[in-house]
Amino acid sequence: MDETVPDYERFERRQLANDRDKERTAALRFDESGAHDLVEDLRAEGVIDVVPDEQLLVHSPSGRAFGSDKAVAYFHMGWQAATADDGE
Repeated sequence: MDETVPDYERFERRQLANDRDKERTAALRFDESGAHDLVEDLRAEGVIDVVPDEQLLVHSPSGRAFGSDKAVAYFHMGWQAATADDGE
């Protein structure tokens, strides 16, 4: 712990980190229609490809395949958070 940083500043940093974590967790809750809407938006952007013969959704940036809107929506949100953290 850095003793040169005042207590109030350490407290504020912890609070901001907790708030950021809560926002990320809240953003990762989907119902079926919310997941479907996100997947449709991602398809329009070219992030998701559809393989109709196998009934799969492929997340283009990662190459991972999924069988449901909800699965690919959760994966994409986690992937997006991880890649955003790598860039910071």
